[in-house]
Amino acid sequence: MDLHQFFTHFLEENELVRANLINDRQFDTKAALVQFKEAEVAGLDADSVVAGMLSMTEVELISHLVDMETDDRLHYVAYDVRQYPVLIDYQYVLEAGDGTGAIHHDIIRALHGILKESGTLPAYPMYIHKDDPLDPEEISQLHHIYKGPIYWLYDNLTWRTLRAMLKRLNVEPDGHQKEDYLRHMTSVITHPKYLEGILLQLWPEEYASIRENVEKSFNVYEASSRWETAKEIGLLVKIHADHYVMHEDVRRALEQVDFHAVETKVRQGLGPAGNKSQGGDYNAHIIRLTVEDIDFEITRTIIVPAGLNFFELHLIIQKAMGWRQKHDAMFRSGNLVIVERMNQVEGRSEGTMELLSSFTQIDGVFDQHEVLEYMYGASYRLKVLAENTTNIHRRIPGIRDYAGPAPIENIGGAGNLAGVLEILGDPRHPEYARTYEKVRATNFRERYPITAINNQLEKLFRKSHPITEFNSDEADI
Repeated sequence: MDLHQFFTHFLEENELVRANLINDRQFDTKAALVQFKEAEVAGLDADSVVAGMLSMTEVELISHLVDMETDDRLHYVAYDVRQYPVLIDYQYVLEAGDGTGAIHHDIIRALHGILKESGTLPAYPMYIHKDDPLDPEEISQLHHIYKGPIYWLYDNLTWRTLRAMLKRLNVEPDGHQKEDYLRHMTSVITHPKYLEGILLQLWPEEYASIRENVEKSFNVYEASSRWETAKEIGLLVKIHADHYVMHEDVRRALEQVDFHAVETKVRQGLGPAGNKSQGGDYNAHIIRLTVEDIDFEITRTIIVPAGLNFFELHLIIQKAMGWRQKHDAMFRSGNLVIVERMNQVEGRSEGTMELLSSFTQIDGVFDQHEVLEYMYGASYRLKVLAENTTNIHRRIPGIRDYAGPAPIENIGGAGNLAGVLEILGDPRHPEYARTYEKVRATNFRERYPITAINNQLEKLFRKSHPITEFNSDEADI
């Protein structure tokens, strides 16, 4: 069905009254109105009045339908003036019966074009699929996202996420639709006075880094758990598996913030540094893992909720290192040995205290032993250092920071890691193809997938009951 047939078929005689009111002119016949509407659609441009009148619900509908061309070139939507007031008033959505309305794909395309011209819709996608690689030299291209329409950047977030952000910022939106949440979120996050209060929720190192990056006009952040709070309160938005961005409107608003006033409030105990309860409702340990027996740095800094057992800590370490639990593991410190599984219990030398990981809570041990050694079979040894304690908002472990590649499994241990990595770094090496084929079947990754691992940990630990050796088969490990 072409556009002429669409208007001829769906326009009724009673639509002449609506057309006369909207267009401030007289249409005596339906044929005259059809001719006018065809010419109107053909002449739509960024200066057209309708471009500035469409609600965001209508804009989202247009954005959704533009790539969904049907055989008859028609789309059917609810004939509801509350949802689509402008599209119905301008007779682009016409009544099709039984509470439905029809809109022609040519109208969708024309409206989509003028919305992109006017900047209401982004000229480029506002999100990069997780499977799409993003090389370092391509990061500069992200300016299309962080300088695009802010509404569509935050539209990447779910309505639940937006609702949780607003609740945390003590903002009560008018309405309970995603559009209401988006409108309030984008207005709050770009208001310098509101931002002063928002910044108080950041931890000191996070606050200091963001302030420095704002002064340097940086908008792109590596997807790391060190920015978790900034992401949770809406300062940063995830747009790729490995990257967050700060919208340019947010960064410019932050330039107007009185940082000295913020820091005075922090010293008065109004921020996380002065009041631990601001940081979250749960106690947690900050633990640094360091691979031993190598001449270069491989570290992971993890956040581990208090009250977990050592079997759960073992699972977190396995995820953080990318290992697949191919070998038995144990923790040691002096005469203390904590074994992963019951079948590792054996009669050790007199004076050795042997505990089972599933029945041993981490808090009491870290109170007495700041440093433990984690042994993963005969392959790797890790130094497990309880650096500090903190507060978190959810009782979920996560990786805060990392350095160095994944310690590759099944290569004969840490002593061989440097040589294997040297081969993998040189595609012209005679052993490259064979080595690459072998390690890609294990845990080798060219880039550390911190976001994916944190997602796995969240899925694993969102259950309320502890994970032990005896129920681990039920967990999605």
